[in-house]
Amino acid sequence: MALHGKKGFSASQTKRTSRRVSDSMIGSHVARPSVSRGRHGADRSSTGTSRVDFSDSHRSRRATRGFVDQIDPQATSGESDADFARRANRRGYAEQIQSNARKKRVVTLVVIAVAVAAIAVAAGVTAFFAFSDSRLSLGDSNAQEALTAPADGEPYYVLCTARLAPAAQNDPDGEAYMVVRIDEQARTLTFVTVPARISVELPDGQQCLLNEARTQLGDAELIRQVSELLDVPIAHFASTDAAGIARMVEIVGGVPVNLEVEVDDPRAGIDVLAAGEQTLDGRQAVTLLRASNFTEGLATQATNRAMFTVNLAGRATSGEGLSFPTVVSDAAATVSTDWTSGQIIALGDALRPLSEATVYACAVPGRLADGEGGQTYRVDGDELTAMMEAVRAGESPQSAEGSAANVNRELITVDVRNGAQVTGAAKRMGELLESVGYQVKSVGNTNDNTTYPETLVIYKDPAFEIAAKAIVSDLAAGRVVNGGDFYTFDTDVLVIIGQDWIPAGS
Repeated sequence: MALHGKKGFSASQTKRTSRRVSDSMIGSHVARPSVSRGRHGADRSSTGTSRVDFSDSHRSRRATRGFVDQIDPQATSGESDADFARRANRRGYAEQIQSNARKKRVVTLVVIAVAVAAIAVAAGVTAFFAFSDSRLSLGDSNAQEALTAPADGEPYYVLCTARLAPAAQNDPDGEAYMVVRIDEQARTLTFVTVPARISVELPDGQQCLLNEARTQLGDAELIRQVSELLDVPIAHFASTDAAGIARMVEIVGGVPVNLEVEVDDPRAGIDVLAAGEQTLDGRQAVTLLRASNFTEGLATQATNRAMFTVNLAGRATSGEGLSFPTVVSDAAATVSTDWTSGQIIALGDALRPLSEATVYACAVPGRLADGEGGQTYRVDGDELTAMMEAVRAGESPQSAEGSAANVNRELITVDVRNGAQVTGAAKRMGELLESVGYQVKSVGNTNDNTTYPETLVIYKDPAFEIAAKAIVSDLAAGRVVNGGDFYTFDTDVLVIIGQDWIPAGS
C-alpha cells in the first residue's frame, strides 16, 4: 500500500501567501547609511540624516521628513529586503499566517453559534411561558375587577373554586369554594371552606344563594361577596371543574391521602373510600371533594378538601416524575386564574417542601336551615368573627375548645323547658334538636311561672360551652349562659325557651 506524505505548497499558493504577507506589511523599511556618489551623492539630507528606502517613493519622502505609517512588527533592524523576502517565503511563516486566519474564522463561528443558541433558548423559554400563560388566563371571566393587589412580603388570600357538578344543574352543593390564606414567609396555609348555600344580597337588593350570585353577575360578584363575608381582601382567583381536577391528579400520578373516616356518599360518586392511607385516582378524588354526609358534616369536608389540595400541590412540586414547570404547563388548560405560570412556579418554590408547611383547615361556622326558597346556610356571625381573627393572625382557627361547626351533636344530651308560655314550643324545639343529632332527654315547662323574653342555653361544665354555642347556632336564637349553681339539670345542656324563638307553624 503506497504511503503519501503531506502535499506541499504549489507555486501559485506560495505567491498568493507571499503577496498577502507583503500587503500586510505597509511601509516595512530598513535604514541604510548614505554613501558619497560623486556629484550624484546628494542622498544625505540637509539635516544629516540617513535616507530611508521604501518601495513607494511617496512613502520614502514622508519617512525622510519623519513620518512612518506602519512597520512590520517582526522585522528586525538591519534586515535587508532579500533577508525579509526569504523569511516571508518560508513554509513555516506562511503556514502560521494561514493558521491564524483559520483560528480567527473558527472563533468567529463559535461566537456566532453560542449567540444563536442563547437566542434560541431565550425564545424557547419565552414561548413556553407565553403558551402556559395563555392557557391559564381568565378568559372572559370578570374576576380581575374585584381582586386587590397584596402588599409586598405580606400574607394574602386566594379564592379557589371548583365546579364539581355539571354546570347545567346549577346545584349549590356541586360548587366548592375555598379561601386560602398564604403566608410564604412563615410557610403557613389556612383553608377556609365557604358553603355555596350562604344567602347573600346583590347590589340591587335581591336575595340569593352565593352560587347564584356568581351565575348572575360573574366571578367578580362572587369574590366581592366572599371578601365581605370573611372581611379579607382577595388577591388572586383560580377556578377549575371536576374534569380539571381528575386531569391534574392524572398528571401527577395520583394523590396520596390519609382519611380519618370512611367516605361513602352515593350523591358524591360510586366509589367508597376506606379510612386510612391510600392514593386516589382522578375519579376517586372528585368523589372525596363532593362527599358531605359525615357526622361532623362541613368540618370533615373542609378538612378533606384542604388535605387533598395540599397533597396535590405537594405531589406536583416534589420533583418526582415530571418537573414542576412541566406539570404547570400540562395542567394549565385545566385551570383559569389571574396568576402567571412564573408566579405559580415561584410560589411552589417558596413553599417547597409542602410536607413541612403548617396547614390549617376550617369552615364558615353555621348550620343548614329550611327557608322559602329551600335550604340555606345560616352563618354564626360571632363564631365567624372569632375564627377569622385567628385566621388573619396566622394562628389555628380552632381554639382548644373547638368550634361549634365541629361539635359532635350525637354525643350532647339536652333538656328543653318552655319559658315562652307558647303551647307546644318545648315539643317542637325538642324535635328540631333531635333532627340535627342531639340527644333530647326530656321536654316540659319551667316551674317558676316566669315568662322568659329570650332563650337561654345553659351549661355548667366548661367542657360543654362550645356545645351550648352550637345549639344557639342551630336554633338561630338564644344566649349562652354559664349556669353555675343557679340551675339544676342532669344533662350536658339545658335550654329554656324564650319569646324570641318562634316555632314553625305558630
